[in-house]
Amino acid sequence: MFNGTANILKPPGISSFALIKKLRGLLDEKKAGHTGTLDPAAAGVLGVCFGKATKIIPFLDDSRKEYICELKLGARTDTLDLEGEVIREDLKWNNLTEAVVEAEILKFKGKQQQIPPMYSALHYQGARLYQLARRGIEVERQSRDIEIFNLEILAINLPLIRFKVEVSRGTYIRSLVRDIGEKLNTNAVMTFLLRTRSGPFKIEDSVSFEDVKAQGKNILLKSYEILDIPHYTIKDEEYNRAANGNYLIQDNFREAEFELDVNDHFLIFSESGTFLAIGQYQIKDDYSIYQPLKVFI
Repeated sequence: MFNGTANILKPPGISSFALIKKLRGLLDEKKAGHTGTLDPAAAGVLGVCFGKATKIIPFLDDSRKEYICELKLGARTDTLDLEGEVIREDLKWNNLTEAVVEAEILKFKGKQQQIPPMYSALHYQGARLYQLARRGIEVERQSRDIEIFNLEILAINLPLIRFKVEVSRGTYIRSLVRDIGEKLNTNAVMTFLLRTRSGPFKIEDSVSFEDVKAQGKNILLKSYEILDIPHYTIKDEEYNRAANGNYLIQDNFREAEFELDVNDHFLIFSESGTFLAIGQYQIKDDYSIYQPLKVFI
């Protein structure tokens, strides 16, 4: 078993699960997990963790994601993208001007409620929504709190609109496209989606499946490299305490001072530079302790 993370550039036309299955076979590693799925038709960054690096997934901050999206006005499909069947068409977009389109789309910035699409992996009474949708069953979905942090129009060539958007975790861009169409009193379908950032994973740092095929595990990042949290060094004589997950005190570390708030996470290294664990600063019975939560050796 080896441990590491990879920032994979997922191509369109393959599911996140299928891509990870191919990577597992290529790298001969059974244990792998991703940090945020992408629709099969979408492309973009997909963070993948292998081996013990899967333990870091809960500590990754993926609260913000960024996409470049193109939509086409005048049609809607059952999947809200080009993978589905057309269920509505109109020519109402002919009455729109670029100025009106831009002004109405930019109103979507901020906190709001969003209804997830039927073709999604959300659960409903023990089944995935997309499983129900494929059987022709549509159920009422609960709206969810989302936030659109930034929204920039890149091009308007009606009926096509391209924009860049930064959103909170759990936001469906296909649902945003649907809602934009309704706001403009027409229909809309997503024609292109590229995820350019997912938490710490950025498209400029991504590698392709072909890159992994050529370089193998040498292309992987170390388990901790993607984590933007402080790191501290344990004294050699306390190595076993950390390796066994026993609580630590400040005197067990080489550093004289810690810049941590209660419940903050941090990385624990040995004096030789070996990554040992992810720890958490805690207060128990009025004592400061540094508890290893996930051990990586």
